[in-house]
Amino acid sequence: MRKTIIILTLLVLGAIGAEAQQYDRGYDAVPTSPFINKGTWSVGGTAKYTQHVNDGYSMLVISNINSEGYNISVKPRVMYAFKDNMAVGLKFSYGRSMLDLASADLGIASIEMNAADCYQIQHKYSAFGVFRAYIPLGNSKRVAMFADLHLGGSFKQGKAFNAGGEHVLGTYNQAYTIQLGVDPGLIAFLTDRLAVEMNIGVFGVNYTWENQIHNQVENGSSDSASAGFMINLLSVGVGISYYFL
Repeated sequence: MRKTIIILTLLVLGAIGAEAQQYDRGYDAVPTSPFINKGTWSVGGTAKYTQHVNDGYSMLVISNINSEGYNISVKPRVMYAFKDNMAVGLKFSYGRSMLDLASADLGIASIEMNAADCYQIQHKYSAFGVFRAYIPLGNSKRVAMFADLHLGGSFKQGKAFNAGGEHVLGTYNQAYTIQLGVDPGLIAFLTDRLAVEMNIGVFGVNYTWENQIHNQVENGSSDSASAGFMINLLSVGVGISYYFL
């Protein structure tokens, strides 16, 4: 009986001692200095322009493509660190796209279709408030992780028409979106002030409603909502930022 009590006592004391020990994962949980100091400003963003011209081009089941178009995207951002490793700010974006399709043929087995004289142009404005938390990797002052929480909305406007048939058909639309999202990412300083940032969307809540006028006569509308955790590869962004006090 005495041996049993001694063994149980030793087991309890060992469990308490093991729980009291600090688990060391090989790096400091609290860095000795912040990655981004309080009072730091940062400006940055991305810009992209693409253009295409197709002259008798063929792709898979689509042949004789004659078209031209472009895409423009500008996304500036400004942020202020109100606390060590924490910042708030604003980000804006403007995008514009155009497609002028003169002709294209589609052939699948015995099914043949063609399109001609189709035109579409649209632009989109967005504005978001952003909260960012930097997550230092040990005592590194060059590389760190971060997580962005953004809330805002966008407005999109566009028109499209098809003049390839007997009558010209046209549609004008306006769309509004409210969005809440979380975008984690990675930041690496190239110099003391210039940094490269990459982020990707993993969580989002969206609500969109759209109004449409067809041939200046018929009206239509639609709305949609979505929410969930997912890795959106189409939202991967890489940009340049400049940090200063």
